[in-house]
Order: sequence, then C-alpha cells, then structure tokens
Amino acid sequence: MSKISKKQPLWKLMLLGSVFGLVGAVALSGNTMPEKSRSERIDPTIEEMIKQARGLQKVGRWEAAADLLTQLANDGHPVALYHLGRAFKNGWGVEADHAQSRLIFMEAARYSFAFRGETAYELGRLFQRSSGERCAEIALQWFHKALAWDYPKAHVQLAKHYERGIGAERDLAKAFHHYEKAAIAGYPSSTINYARILQTGRYGTVANPERAAFWASRAIEGLEKKARDGSASSAKTLGRIYRDGEFMAVDRDRAREWFLRSAELGDAGAMHDLGLMILSGTPSEADIQDSLKWLRLAAEAEHGGALTALGRLHLKQAHDLSEDKALDFLKRGVEVGHPGAMEELARLYATGRLVPQDRTKALDLAGKGADRGHQGSARLLKKLQEMDAANLSIIERSVKPVSSKKEG
Repeated sequence: MSKISKKQPLWKLMLLGSVFGLVGAVALSGNTMPEKSRSERIDPTIEEMIKQARGLQKVGRWEAAADLLTQLANDGHPVALYHLGRAFKNGWGVEADHAQSRLIFMEAARYSFAFRGETAYELGRLFQRSSGERCAEIALQWFHKALAWDYPKAHVQLAKHYERGIGAERDLAKAFHHYEKAAIAGYPSSTINYARILQTGRYGTVANPERAAFWASRAIEGLEKKARDGSASSAKTLGRIYRDGEFMAVDRDRAREWFLRSAELGDAGAMHDLGLMILSGTPSEADIQDSLKWLRLAAEAEHGGALTALGRLHLKQAHDLSEDKALDFLKRGVEVGHPGAMEELARLYATGRLVPQDRTKALDLAGKGADRGHQGSARLLKKLQEMDAANLSIIERSVKPVSSKKEG
C-alpha cells in the first residue's frame, strides 16, 4: 500500500475551532457533543463521488481515493469525512495520523447521517489509544454515543470498560449486560470474553462452568465462520483460544495457523501474538527472525503491545538487538496509550537509564499506567511512592533542631 504525506490546511483550519470547542466542552461538562447536530445533505452527485472513492480504495488506488475524499471533506460532507478519518487512522493513501483522524471524525460526528454511530465508535477507539488526561473516560462517552446512534458493536467496548473499571467505576452488572447484548448482536470475540469470566468466576463472582461452556461453544462456532469468511480479528481470537487452551486442550500448531492467517490479513494484534508465541518456545535462528519480522510489522502499524515488546527486547539486548533503540519503541508505545510501555519508560526515568533521571516523570507515567488497570504499573507506582516516603523520613530524621545559646 502506497502512503504519501499530505497537507490539509484548508479543512483542517476549518475544523480547529469547532473541534477544540468540543474538547473543552468534554473537559468542563462531560458532554461529548453539542445538543444540536446538522443533517446530512442529500446530493446524488456527491454520493456518486464517494462511491467512486470507495471503488478506488477497493482496487488499491489509495492516494487517488484520499484526494477525492479530501475534496469532499473540504465541502463538509459527513460520509466523506468518515471515510477520510478512516484513511488517516489506517494510513490508506496518506500517512497514518491518529490526531488528524480524531479531528476529522469529531467534525463528522456533528452530523446526523448513516455512519454516525460508526464514527462515534471510531472516536472511542482512538481515545482508548491515547494517553492524555481523561481519555479513557472520553472513550467511554463516545461508545455510549455510538450505542445511542444504533451501532451495537459499541456493546463490545462498553463491556470491557465496565468489566475493568476503565473510565468509570467497575460495574459487573453493566459489563455482563453489554457482554450478553454483544453476543446477541453477533460479536463472538466479546462473547468469548464473557465465557472466560463465567468459567473462572473472576472478580469474586461465582463460577458457572455450564453457562460458560454454552457461551464458549456459541462463540467459537461464530469465530470459525467469520475467520473462514476472511475476518482477521476472529482468526486472531481463535489463535489465542488454542494457544491458551481455553475450553479445549492447548494446541500451539492450530494457534500458529490461526495467528498466521490473521497476520496475513493485516491484523497487527495477530502479528504481535504470533511473534511472541514463536519466541516463547525453543525457536531456531530462522524462527527468531520470523518472530522479529512480525513484531516489527505490528510496530509499523503502531501496535502498542508490539512497540512495548520490541522495547523490552532491546533493553535486554536479546537476539543481538541494541539497547539504544529501546527508548524510541517505548516512547511510541506510550504515545499510543500502551500501559506496559508506560511502566517500562517509568522505570527508565526512575533509574536514569538511557534518559536523565526524573522521578516526577516516572511517577506520572506509572500513575497513567495504573489508571488503565495495568498491574505492573500499579506495583511500580506503589514502590516509587514508598521509596519517596522512606527517603523523606530519613531526611526529616537527619535534620536536628538548632539549639539557641544565650550570650554570656
């Protein structure tokens, strides 16, 4: 896929005021959208041009499609804005740029149009991957908007948020509600997560193996059908099930087959999982190079787990990798919101390894990771806080009060 760097000053400048106004409204009131939204204009000529752009994408003429969508986006057409936002998100004919993608999606979401729910969902996913203040909470709000605008896939992400307490207090009743709604709506990847909770009795709930088996069998059947039809995410989930031996015996060969199918379909998560699974065994030199290839491809797609994994491998200088490249991978991992990268970079700032020692940055990064429910970040944050408290105590004990002497 060819990618070019494009300047979009006209429509980007047009969006800045309205988008920054929306962000301010979110920060102040918790509302993600103004009360009123504009309706989509019905224009057969524009609709035909959008169909033409989509056709260009299907035959791999990504740059031409991006040019056409940009022209329509300049005119404020919401469907063009939606597809252009996806282009910037995925690097279709333009350089991948998540910040740019958010701007475009937020403008599109102001319209009442056919893809409004999908637009809200895409915004939720982008805010999930961001590390700024309140991003998790804002993501949750966008998923609620997506659901209100008739996009049932939002149940999948809402279930995860309420299960893990991301952007809101943990609420298992709400999580289970959204998991079952996602299952009914035909999202087997979410259904298998629900089956896992029922199987293990996670979060203090009572395990229900019979009900877990019911939902698992239903999910696996749906996943296999979707994977055979070309769903990369379904193939990835099946790979994880066979790798981990969930609801069946461990089968690494089947896991590798499903991961490979998903990776070849372009799923960065499967590339990451395949790379790590190969390394977890007793890999040959050829296997190691194959593993690193998949991890690097996933990192090129800005997959947070792959960026973090490569950062860690470079830190360990494993497989003849140089330590000096670790910092770039970890910083990119933090930029896309991966808590593992936050933990590792926090450790570097805490110790002064590869970067100037900075306890404030270390605490900030560990805190952000902990806020996302990452246990390693939470443990590191606690350790840093305990060390600071102990150091303060030592300093306080070492300072003796100066006694005044009377002049004789």
